Amino acid sequence: MRISGMAAVVTGGSSGLGAATARHLAGLGARVAILDVNIELARKVASEIGGLAIECDVSSAEAGEAAMEAAREAHGPARISVCCAGIGESRRMLGRDGPAPLAHHKRLVDIHLVGTYNICRLAAADMANCALLPDTGERGVLINTASIAGFDGPEGAVTYDAVKAAIAAMCLPMSRELSRHAIR
Repeated sequence: MRISGMAAVVTGGSSGLGAATARHLAGLGARVAILDVNIELARKVASEIGGLAIECDVSSAEAGEAAMEAAREAHGPARISVCCAGIGESRRMLGRDGPAPLAHHKRLVDIHLVGTYNICRLAAADMANCALLPDTGERGVLINTASIAGFDGPEGAVTYDAVKAAIAAMCLPMSRELSRHAIR
């Protein structure tokens, strides 16, 4: 896929891997929308790259839909979606003070796993309505962030390790399902 001129969305694009991805895509000529809960940092990165910052809790269906609509209105339907949203709050399942709060586990699952699925489903719906690209015959690409921790994680990070394994596990069936729509 020729990236220049393509619309792209990057979740978690205000820092870390997401910000580096947004900068790289913009450097290749993509029109980048950064979806992030940290809107101030997102605005900073967006202003650096000539992109768009959109406040978005990726784990919320409504927030995801509104953010994708705003990105679509500004740049057209995204042909590139990169999910980098996440938090690195590892916690032992059983610590000195007893079991970890279940709310911590749910928060990581919501942001990493539910958020990835949410944005992928919305981006895929937009891509499926796009014309095939003449150079590749595809409509778009979904890129998700997993980790080796999903397969060989350290102790004290059970939830983080599990969500990264789940993201990796979604990729093959997602690819199979979306191939009929020419989405990688």
